[in-house]
Amino acid sequence: MNIFERFYARKNYKLYMLIPAVLFIVFLFTIFVWPSIPRGIDLQGGTLLVVRSEKPIDALEVKQLLSDNFDLLDLKVNGISGPNGYGVNIQFAGNQTILSATELLDSAKSSLGSNPAAARQNAIQAVDLLSPFVQALPLSQEPEKAVSEAEAILVEANKNINQGMQELIVEHFALGEKVAFQRKEVSPTLGATFWATAFNVAIASGILIILVIFLFFRKIIPSVAVIAAAIFDVAGALALMAVFGIPLSLSSIPALLMLVGYSVDTDIMLTTRVLQRKEKTPAGRAADSMATGLTMTGTTIAALLSMLVIAYMSQIFVIFEIAAVILFGLLADLVSTWLMNAEILLWYVERKKKLGVF
Repeated sequence: MNIFERFYARKNYKLYMLIPAVLFIVFLFTIFVWPSIPRGIDLQGGTLLVVRSEKPIDALEVKQLLSDNFDLLDLKVNGISGPNGYGVNIQFAGNQTILSATELLDSAKSSLGSNPAAARQNAIQAVDLLSPFVQALPLSQEPEKAVSEAEAILVEANKNINQGMQELIVEHFALGEKVAFQRKEVSPTLGATFWATAFNVAIASGILIILVIFLFFRKIIPSVAVIAAAIFDVAGALALMAVFGIPLSLSSIPALLMLVGYSVDTDIMLTTRVLQRKEKTPAGRAADSMATGLTMTGTTIAALLSMLVIAYMSQIFVIFEIAAVILFGLLADLVSTWLMNAEILLWYVERKKKLGVF
């Protein structure tokens, strides 16, 4: 009897399930309470400014600098350092002045037909708010033209704010010309659309996976065990994403779906061997599955670690996040498959044997 078979041959093997039960509660607390899973700008809207330089840039100093000079909402700054240079990722929901001016202009456009005078007054107020960032001429007396001119001023002010942030960082840290900026902006409306679409895709994928599992096994308890393991793996990945500050985004959501596919694959392998094969005892078949599964997962983890190292050194953060999410899920899969699903299947087989139907 090898080490894997002895692992499942113990009379108290069901106690192993306490470990995933406790961990699942911890995962839920981490995801929804503290530190909670962040959403990327893809799904909530905002601006991401990526700064790359050959000189070190202090993230806390950048955050303080921008907070003192620009009224930025939900400002987050993360430092970057690696073989290819240094930098910071600056993320914020928006500039309060720009957002306030935008609200006034939206109100002006909606009231042009019913109250042109009020529309022009709103446009004037918006321009007054933007005056620190742009030199604007008096607006036209014609309300519709005045609103149009105010919109152009808003665009110019936003451009000046963005340019001013970059110039302030370059000047403060004496970065010179060897600095690169990359900007990504997503409107809150588009972010909400992306979030709704991603949520619907995830729900549809989950329903299809559940249907396929039930159609394949046609047994309730083994099917529920496979689904529970997949849920545990996703929860584990989300919890570690929250701990390490990896946001839920349009790149991490596909990684989570890939993780579900891998989780279902290993659990189907385990379930098929335990329920359908006849050689050895159920514990022996589970042990053989464990040896195979650990080899598969270990190989995948080694490949993911290589991806993480290469992506970090090359500062390819999309690949880094995808590899990290899948790695987190695979670590959770080791627990859900071999400390929960296997135990449920062994209990299920024992129960069927006592009833004389297995």
